[in-house]
Amino acid sequence: MMRLIAAIVVLTLVAIGAGALAGLHLFAAAERVADAKKTATPPPLASSYAGSARLRKLSPIVTNLAAPANNWARVEASMVTESMSDEDAGILAAHISEDIVTYLRSATVTQFEGARGLQHLRDDLTERANIRSSGKVRELIIETLVIQ
Repeated sequence: MMRLIAAIVVLTLVAIGAGALAGLHLFAAAERVADAKKTATPPPLASSYAGSARLRKLSPIVTNLAAPANNWARVEASMVTESMSDEDAGILAAHISEDIVTYLRSATVTQFEGARGLQHLRDDLTERANIRSSGKVRELIIETLVIQ
């Protein structure tokens, strides 16, 4: 009986020692990983646009909506374009702004409700800008949309 108790005590001490060594080893490995993450430089963010793409801000657009008649919309947007002269970009921005005004005047407030409505607005305006520019506008980014 004494031998059995002694064997259990010895095995318990061996298990405690092995657990302590394993814990210390895991703790040291975790510290090494944390230190490596602190000193590592993050990879540069990859752009989905080529080097010739430029972001051009449009003038704020304020117009009334089709229904209800007393609602107004204010849109601030930017367009991602191919490389072009500033004069051509200014003319293109004016035409795209006119298209946005025309689109908003024919729209109702309910069309812009929720995330889906905002996504449809963004897609429609991007498609109009792309058609107007003959493919020179890659994307129209809606920065703010306020409806009163």
